[in-house]
Amino acid sequence: MNKFESYYADKFEFKNLDLSLSRIDNALKEAGFDEKSLGKIIHIAGTNGKGSTSYFLYQMLQLSGYKAALFTSPHILKINERISYNLSDISDNEMDTIFTKYQNLIIKNKLSYFEAVFFTAMLYFQSKSPDFTILETGLGGRYDATNTSLINNKICVITSMGHDHAAYLGNNIYGIINEKLGILRDNSILILAYNKPFVLEHIKKTVQNEIKFIEKDVIIKDDDYPYPYNENYTTSSYIYKILLNKDFKYSHNLKLPPCRMEKIGNVIFDGSHNMPGILKIKDTWKKQNIGAVIFTVTNDRNIENTAEILKQVSPNLIVTTLPDNIRSIKECNNKNIIFIKSPIEAFKYAETHYKGKILITGSFYLCAYLKEYINGNSNEV
Repeated sequence: MNKFESYYADKFEFKNLDLSLSRIDNALKEAGFDEKSLGKIIHIAGTNGKGSTSYFLYQMLQLSGYKAALFTSPHILKINERISYNLSDISDNEMDTIFTKYQNLIIKNKLSYFEAVFFTAMLYFQSKSPDFTILETGLGGRYDATNTSLINNKICVITSMGHDHAAYLGNNIYGIINEKLGILRDNSILILAYNKPFVLEHIKKTVQNEIKFIEKDVIIKDDDYPYPYNENYTTSSYIYKILLNKDFKYSHNLKLPPCRMEKIGNVIFDGSHNMPGILKIKDTWKKQNIGAVIFTVTNDRNIENTAEILKQVSPNLIVTTLPDNIRSIKECNNKNIIFIKSPIEAFKYAETHYKGKILITGSFYLCAYLKEYINGNSNEV
């Protein structure tokens, strides 16, 4: 682990989460942060599609010869993945340098794990002076660290909307939309990805900002980017055109982020941590000869609802846990679902008992854990 990871090893991302912007605002101000150093800023919120939309746009700008920076979450294998410049993740040495220099500020302002990662990213990007900086929100929008009051000149993007993080954002879909809209500034253009009509109508009634929205009939159809990633590719292309006043020349070279429709042999990694995402997983894979599904949910999610949807992908469901994760479920008492505590044992069971492809979904951390094991980089638990 680098010094940042060592310091935050027992603090966790969602532990004692306090939604407020004062800590990150104060820390960035004391560090001398200036938003002008980030170039043109694109701020992306939403329930699903944020990661791939951000990653597509990041690659488009890079392929077009611009210096681009990307802050995203969660990471798959290593925290450095969240902070990327010119298609390269920040190195351990670069993270250590920033952490060592500003550790007193991080401690003084009691920055949470996520706030401290974002703080590190902003100072790293400031040193690089990119032409464009893409910021993906972590949770919600209004009180997300990426919404610091020190960043005001930005284009805002809202991707697909649905229920998520109910413990923090509530169960009311309109309330959730309003929380995402909290990233807007009075001068911000809002780009809205394709959503159900009621989302657009609510936003039109709620904000005074200029809204540019994507109609269903312009979404690309291409085997390289199947549903739902074709929607996210379309959104990224639209943002690109707004930024540069020209179309992005279509490219087959753009990659999806890790653990999105990623395949290793007969294993498919396609993470999704919320119900709207699980519904899209179902639509994508239900006719693809999936022999078994391995999934997990955090302890604030409903296993039964997730299982009912994933049964349409395969009747062979195995639920597991996330080792050393305080948000992981601990057990599953549903007799129609096989529960195997160890993800590795769950994978071995699926390999030996079922024919066809194995889909690993739910938590991105589960995908990462088993991906690392399959690649031979993890010790069995």
